Amino acid sequence: MTEPAPEAVIFKITAGTLTRALHLLRRALGWATLAYVAGLLLAMIALEWWGERLWIFSLLLYAPAQTLLLPLLGLTPLCLLARPRLCLWHLTAVLALAFGYMSFHQAGSTRRDERMLTAITFNAGESSRPQFAEFIDREKPDVILLQDAHGRGPEFATKQPAAFIAGQGEFVFVSKFPIKNSALLTEPKWAGHPVAARFEVVVQNRSLVFYSVHLPTPRQELSRFLGGRRILGDLVGRSHREPGFGNYREWLAARIALGRALAKVFHDETQPFIVAGDFNTPDHGSVYHQFAGEMSDAFTHAGRGWGLTFPGTTHNPVAGFGPWLRLDYFFAGRGWRAVECRPEPGTKSQHKAVLCRLEPIPEK
Repeated sequence: MTEPAPEAVIFKITAGTLTRALHLLRRALGWATLAYVAGLLLAMIALEWWGERLWIFSLLLYAPAQTLLLPLLGLTPLCLLARPRLCLWHLTAVLALAFGYMSFHQAGSTRRDERMLTAITFNAGESSRPQFAEFIDREKPDVILLQDAHGRGPEFATKQPAAFIAGQGEFVFVSKFPIKNSALLTEPKWAGHPVAARFEVVVQNRSLVFYSVHLPTPRQELSRFLGGRRILGDLVGRSHREPGFGNYREWLAARIALGRALAKVFHDETQPFIVAGDFNTPDHGSVYHQFAGEMSDAFTHAGRGWGLTFPGTTHNPVAGFGPWLRLDYFFAGRGWRAVECRPEPGTKSQHKAVLCRLEPIPEK
């Protein structure tokens, strides 16, 4: 009996080893894909409903949503080589994140009639005034709500002499309707400062209340916690710690309490009302749902696309060098509903302005 040549034995052993290794790799890729897809689903659910209640979720809330796809940078190329069919699961994960978690909306065409009211909200700090002026001239809103606009009232009085203008602290309100009264909210406050102002106007012979909101930025605490500019990119700067908070968890708890207290103000409002402003809160998480549970998020019901408003100009490659957060909102309260909502097209301002068209709900 002729024994096989040593070369043949070596080849047989090598081929068998490679086959077993490939089999193990294919199995490992299957388990890795299953773990990733299941983990992504659980992460999206946790971020949506718990958000700020756990510190790690709060960081992910403010990071680009695309961060959750980073594991695919290593997993997908391996699957293309060894198990191409698994890439269909990867594609499903991408689509679920982009068109599910990232709150993509596709509203129908906008109806226009004389009952509709057009309003614009804008955080005027670090803004492009020419870009905003263009947007105003093009859309011709009935109402403008400005935040971080200390001393901007006289500027609008000069540019729009026929408008009614009221200023309360950092909040400026411009309206073609008569303003009955205006005031800063005495509660709740953040570090002793009001976070909203209330303006009451007369529209179609009925009172209508507008709340202009500016919740505190998370920049200081995120910067301290992360130690500089990392994956959050343009959101995080180098700032000092906010006074009164010993650690990041205390700050999160205070923020949740602030949202709850402000949501109660809206719950207790007896007049028809609309809320707008810079909430500095992503459209996921427990704080967001405190407001969305009390009122109708205008973009969710009448928006188109992703509605991202911050940061206008970014150098973050994970986010595709574009805005990655929706921090600026319109909420329709009692008596009104949104029929269109969209951010301005420009990206030169830190926060993009948001336009909303609303109509009164017929009284029964």
